[in-house]
Amino acid sequence: MPKTESNSAAENEQTTAPQYVQYGVPYPQQFEDDTIDLYELWITLWNKKWLVIAVTVIAALGSVVYALLAPQIYKAEALLLPPKAKDVQSLNVQGVQGVQGVQGVQGVQGVQGVQGVQGVQGVRGVTAAGVFAAFKNNISSRTLQKQFIEEQGLMEILAPNRTPETRDIEILESFSEMITIQNGENISVSMESDDPEFAAKLVNDYISFFDLETIRGLAAAARNSIAAQIRDIEYTIGSKREMAKQRREDQILRFEEAATIADKLGVRDRIDATNVVQNNQQSSSTSSATPLYYRGFRALNAEIIILKNRKSDDPYIGGLRDLQEKLALLHSIKIEETDQHAVRVDQAAYPPKNRIKPNRRLIVSLGTVVGLFLGVFLVFFVSFVQNQRKIHTEDPA
Repeated sequence: MPKTESNSAAENEQTTAPQYVQYGVPYPQQFEDDTIDLYELWITLWNKKWLVIAVTVIAALGSVVYALLAPQIYKAEALLLPPKAKDVQSLNVQGVQGVQGVQGVQGVQGVQGVQGVQGVQGVRGVTAAGVFAAFKNNISSRTLQKQFIEEQGLMEILAPNRTPETRDIEILESFSEMITIQNGENISVSMESDDPEFAAKLVNDYISFFDLETIRGLAAAARNSIAAQIRDIEYTIGSKREMAKQRREDQILRFEEAATIADKLGVRDRIDATNVVQNNQQSSSTSSATPLYYRGFRALNAEIIILKNRKSDDPYIGGLRDLQEKLALLHSIKIEETDQHAVRVDQAAYPPKNRIKPNRRLIVSLGTVVGLFLGVFLVFFVSFVQNQRKIHTEDPA
């Protein structure tokens, strides 16, 4: 059967013919795709929603715990205004009758304040504006701040672990962080602390300390200025009296010499020198003074006795009484520190009831938001790790 043989031959040819088999690629072909499948992202998030919720809840609870355990900070603040004229009345020497034209007290270096004393040059006084300017300069003074720290015993608070190598500047910088001063047209002094009572007391004590120190400085400067002027006037009066005494002694010598001449010439009484002067003017182109011995021996001798017995030359010293009047005026000026203030407290510091830190709502809100974003990130990170593990597990190599 030829047909059967031909079929067998054909089958043999097929079995012996090379077989070409197409195998699948071990790794799926990856195509770059710049688009983001939002649906797939949503499915990923939904499948692991409990992870997002768990992380968010943990973060929210952690923020609540932190907000409850964080120290509560309170802020005590005082507002200050310039003093009134009555607050510096004792320091303002222009309030004394006859006083004006004073060139200001320099209670703080660079602060000049003022008008002054009529007829008394060099006396220094202050106005309310000058006192307030001195207070504003003083309130930031490191020297006075250090004195305040020592008086209030704040070293243990500012530098509890201080050593001999601890510098003052480090302590003062810590104090500057504790006390905040806004120094403008008006002044505010504030402090933040976890103890509201302590914060309010320290702010009020700080203001009182610098108020007192400013008044003391200005009062001392005013007293020194007045004392210096008193010394100058007393020295001038003493000099005038000394010169008057010297002139009187010189006059006595001249009179004694003239009396000797008159005695030798026999001139006992005053000579009428009118004719003598006229004759001298006619005989000489220049006029000559009348000789002193023309007064006569008796008159000269009487003047010598009076000059020697004079107890005081004050009535004969020109301008002496004016100086004495100024001196009495300066002695009458009294610089008092009682009831004087360099600043007016518009609002004293009081213990605050409401804290400024921590802001619990803000902390919890931020904690929840951060937890939510962290949960989403963990979802995608876990999904990425799982996909990579699956791919590497399917790889036969």
